[in-house]
Amino acid sequence: MTREELFRKNQQLSTEFELYLLEHPEIEDKIPDNALIVIVPEYDKELAGKNIELAEANKEPGQAIVYVRVEKLRASRIEGLSLQVA
Repeated sequence: MTREELFRKNQQLSTEFELYLLEHPEIEDKIPDNALIVIVPEYDKELAGKNIELAEANKEPGQAIVYVRVEKLRASRIEGLSLQVA
């Protein structure tokens, strides 16, 4: 996996996680302050392994790690779209 692919996939996962938190604010209360959040996509073993490896390498002493396991990701959250060119 290239660095660009890693970045792109994690960017999408991060955005979806932020949207999930907006819809489920009670989850945010379970995340300790200053925790390192690691998104672990169960559907992409290579990305999951890379994210865990990077987290362990970049964790600060005493910092909690929160592993967010994602079972699957939908292709798009948009339902129904139209364009009007004027």
